[in-house]
Amino acid sequence: MSSALLVAMLLQGSAAAAPSKLRPVPTSYRALVAGKAGESFRDVAKVAVVDTPTLEEDEVLIQVTYAGVNGGCETFRARGEHAFAGNKQQADFALGAEGVGIVAAVGGEVTNVAVGDAVCFVNAAFAEYTTSKAQMLWKIPEATPEYVGLRISAFTSCAMLEKTGAIQKGEKVLITAAAGGAGHYAIQIAKANGCFVVGTTSSERKAQVLRDLGVDAVVNYKDEDCAEAFAKLCPDSFDVILEGVSGACSRRRSGR
Repeated sequence: MSSALLVAMLLQGSAAAAPSKLRPVPTSYRALVAGKAGESFRDVAKVAVVDTPTLEEDEVLIQVTYAGVNGGCETFRARGEHAFAGNKQQADFALGAEGVGIVAAVGGEVTNVAVGDAVCFVNAAFAEYTTSKAQMLWKIPEATPEYVGLRISAFTSCAMLEKTGAIQKGEKVLITAAAGGAGHYAIQIAKANGCFVVGTTSSERKAQVLRDLGVDAVVNYKDEDCAEAFAKLCPDSFDVILEGVSGACSRRRSGR
């Protein structure tokens, strides 16, 4: 894990909640599942009682403490689209993309985590318990809310900026949808790398969040023409752009 991502982990989130205690492993637990693929999460989600599975040798059972709501993942999962196309042929498939919890049991070959460890995970997060391959887990200091977004949102931003974008100190970086799940991590990662960072967003409330995270300049695309604002801020253009809008983000002010 990069030093910039570690900084983002420390800076992001609200005050830590009290750590959860490990409970005895039950024979069954409640989970949100989809009876079948449908038009939306609302259409398909239902509460089910799931038998606690027998772990494979390389698997871990996790007592879930907090789950994240990743809108794109949950919509595609519920509809059976893109990476989740196989859900169209499945019944009672799990819901929930990312979360944190405490290791409640481990398979016989697991050595990287132990019972009682706090971890973040990806898989079936909308449940009281979930399973994961041990090698897919990240150990964290506590299973508290500020770590929920690490595995998807933070990892995506870190990979795009530090690996694909290869950002360097002093470079000018533009991040669209900067107040979103991936965007707010991207702001912190780019600043930790010493970049000049511009973020776009849609309201003053979100803009203040970005300022609190250390962004150098904010462009509100509902009040400003993005092209004009970018030209003033970075007349020689940006070195790296992390684009999370997938479409035009500029809206001209009324009367123009």
